[in-house]
Amino acid sequence: MDETMVGWIFLLAMLILRGLQTLNCMQRCLHFFGRATPFLQWYTLTVAGLSILLIRSLADIIMYDYVAFDFLNPEKIEQKLDSICAGTDLDASACQKLKDSLLIPNWLHMLSLFAPVCGLLAFVLLLVLLFRFVKYNHQKKLEDESPSPWKLAVRLEWVIVILGMPLIFIVMAMRSLIRIWAVMTGSFWKPGVDFESMNRLELSTYQMDLELAVTVQFLAIWMFGMLCSSFLQHSKYIRSATESDNEERAATQQYRRMLAYTSIQGVYAFVVIGLLRAIFDISVTYLEENPKYQSTAEEIENTFITKVGTIFTFVTLLCMINMILISKLRDIKDNLGNANLKFLGTRLLLLIAQIQPQILSAITVGHPLHENLRPVSVKYHFEEYYDRWTFTDYQAKLAHASVLNVECLVVVLVTWFFWQLDDGQREALMKDVSGVADARESKAGDGYKLLDA
Repeated sequence: MDETMVGWIFLLAMLILRGLQTLNCMQRCLHFFGRATPFLQWYTLTVAGLSILLIRSLADIIMYDYVAFDFLNPEKIEQKLDSICAGTDLDASACQKLKDSLLIPNWLHMLSLFAPVCGLLAFVLLLVLLFRFVKYNHQKKLEDESPSPWKLAVRLEWVIVILGMPLIFIVMAMRSLIRIWAVMTGSFWKPGVDFESMNRLELSTYQMDLELAVTVQFLAIWMFGMLCSSFLQHSKYIRSATESDNEERAATQQYRRMLAYTSIQGVYAFVVIGLLRAIFDISVTYLEENPKYQSTAEEIENTFITKVGTIFTFVTLLCMINMILISKLRDIKDNLGNANLKFLGTRLLLLIAQIQPQILSAITVGHPLHENLRPVSVKYHFEEYYDRWTFTDYQAKLAHASVLNVECLVVVLVTWFFWQLDDGQREALMKDVSGVADARESKAGDGYKLLDA
């Protein structure tokens, strides 16, 4: 858990640093360092930190799971579980029950071994794409003789945060994969160590790793809202009265702002509710680590989190619908082209992160959602097919972490394909958002009016 806490502290530090580096005085100081300046920018430091954690994760996977356990060899896992049964004085029945719950099916065995390769490929491809954006930003600012060429344009920075979201998911999904492998192979256990306590610790760390990625996703979705608001606030289709009429100019700007923010309330609602849910989930996870509060935490989880998860699934769908609808507006299309396709990867990852755990819970034996749906399958006579695709809790966790790495590769490929920008779209992302409104107003005609397309 300490390692996860370091991850939280690191990302919080990067958020604070990003906020500070938006200040021109801070950028002037950084640009005194000459060629070292790009390495001091928040985006470079963030990528460096994530890359180090990725390399560390891959080293652990190769060393322990690929080499020590011979690519999760079932015989070696069997031997380890036998030693756990002997060391914890489990009888034959309890030992077999433990082995059954930790059994890795052949298809899941192959998928989980293949997942880190997909994650690594996705990480590298996305870094190349983001580097192109940073390089273009630098070249453009040099052409404009900007004193801070390594400072990202505001809109471009939002895009980089949105598109860079899978980087966090790849790394944290790989970390969570290591955690669940440690449990299902028994590699976390050593003689003299309490099995149940270590098991709870590994599962809690697994959950915290994924919660970190999901929390960062809320930040990326917030940035999507900011990007759309920026285009709508500076809409060229709504003009004010004469430039000298300050009162009507102010009214027009207020109208634009209200239009911009009210049109993405679904996105902002998703972010706020999601952050509250993340805080709740993290609190319950910490309580589950402590044997004193474990039963209380499990009761809270079974009572509330399942219901909240279902409600949040609905909120997620509303957010996606809001994103699709707002991407069809002319102001968004004029600046980004087909924004729905450009943010398809973002929406896919949003859907995967929030709804995939609910789907897996529905087919996890012993989970409250499964217990609620099982009678429905009996009522409509498809229980035979329903029971054929069921997981233990450990298998569901392994499936989620494994599939996430593969899905991130799909998301990155989709993003790479659709984010090939033309010159006009690049220019739109480089515009100074604080000056766009003034430029619009200087060309204003009489009264409010919609311009022809």
